[in-house]
Amino acid sequence: MNFFLINYIRKKHHFGRYKIVKALIAGHGKELLDIGCGSPAKCVKPGSFLRTAGYGQGIDIVPCKLEFPFKIGNMENIPFENKKFDVITAIEVIEHVDKPKKALDEVYRVLKDQGVFIMTTPNNNLLFRSFWCIWERTVGKEWKDTHLSPLTKSDWLGMIKKSNKFKIEKVIDYWGINLIFKIRKI
Repeated sequence: MNFFLINYIRKKHHFGRYKIVKALIAGHGKELLDIGCGSPAKCVKPGSFLRTAGYGQGIDIVPCKLEFPFKIGNMENIPFENKKFDVITAIEVIEHVDKPKKALDEVYRVLKDQGVFIMTTPNNNLLFRSFWCIWERTVGKEWKDTHLSPLTKSDWLGMIKKSNKFKIEKVIDYWGINLIFKIRKI
């Protein structure tokens, strides 16, 4: 198996997403929290999105050595006071939490009024499920059984709308297998 090619594609996928997220948060304030700032793949360093953005602080469930402020924490219990952040990002994180509604409630709690939340997550359509089934059994074994909330685009839209806490401003279908949501606290 050509790991050089696989790592090249993985980096292209992750950094392409970071570029989109950086554009979506531009002009929305400098108080940024990146939830799950650790390494998304062995070939991508922890804090890569924060370095792409150039500012912010991060939380993750495992210690990370970063040049940005960092705390241990998780999306269902964010270790910050109410209304602290202008922008919160969770890039490929929410599918790993057991209670995504609770995670959205926590984001709402620590996001300032009219703040922006960007989340990316798999779209559990047939294409993604087929890819993921093969991925977990081959190159991506470290991710086997880690998606605790495998929801589709329709499921996520329904959950966000039903919360009555956020306005959906943009949804991007990324590579046919991932979704990027830009939502604003109302």
